[in-house]
Amino acid sequence: MSPWIVAALPIVILAITVAAVMLRARRRARARQPVREASAFVLLEGNDWSACTVDDRHEPWHKLVTEPVRGFCGVPVGRHRIVTSTAAGDALLDLVAYPGEILAFRLDVGRARWEPVDPDADTRSMLEGVPASSTDVAAARKVKLPGWLVHLRTSLGAGVLRATAGDDGIERLRKRFTKLVVAADRASLDAGGDALLREARALGETLVGRPVARRDIRALVGPARETASRLLAHEDTERAMRVVGLGLALMPGDPELMVVAGCVLAARGETDEALRALNAALERDRHLEAADVARAMRARMELRSRLGRSSVRV
Repeated sequence: MSPWIVAALPIVILAITVAAVMLRARRRARARQPVREASAFVLLEGNDWSACTVDDRHEPWHKLVTEPVRGFCGVPVGRHRIVTSTAAGDALLDLVAYPGEILAFRLDVGRARWEPVDPDADTRSMLEGVPASSTDVAAARKVKLPGWLVHLRTSLGAGVLRATAGDDGIERLRKRFTKLVVAADRASLDAGGDALLREARALGETLVGRPVARRDIRALVGPARETASRLLAHEDTERAMRVVGLGLALMPGDPELMVVAGCVLAARGETDEALRALNAALERDRHLEAADVARAMRARMELRSRLGRSSVRV
């Protein structure tokens, strides 16, 4: 081998190593970029806005709009908490918003409770026509939105909304939650259930007001969804319900978990509760896989058929 080749070989190896490191760093940087998803709308009919906090923040909401307030646009995907004080107590609305959703609730002041409602057709049509680019604060100024909507991200400020810890933070949270699911799967039914539920709720608290991509929500609840489905297949409905409860403590109302919950409740013979869970899941069917939609519809049809047979016997 010629001397110049021997001399150039270390330089070539070094150049290849540097190029490989730079390429890997570039790929990691691209992977860390946040997913751009359409924000959600949350409408709150009959709300006392002067007594309302959102994600632990109380703002003069009526001063942020040009018309009487009816709700929020620019709601980041993830978990949010709305609390309105009433004479009957605090009305708590703990929800998870998904990309492009239109969620509507009405405040029952007498019972200090939020009830889900369907927005009127004109309102829904108008909001569904808003471009997905209105997710961005800058783009929102270019979109004609109703004067009764408060832009949540703008009003609270990008620095006020609890910052996401990135993929690494979500992965750490998923691992911690997976340990809880494994413990619930292995523990006896009369041991440790309350403690596990408290831990799951504590993990869920860290997600309130924190933007979380839809794919990350699915990854977070995945251990509960898969374990509960396996337990249900083995007819261990008690343990399956415990695992589902952990998932719903982390992400309340997740439609995939609600499908599993409905099937578990149906297997336990709790027909009314099962139907409520399945109906809640199917109302958000756009965020379900086709197999989950089919599973929920099949379970609901079986429950309705069972109720029909019961009424005939009566």
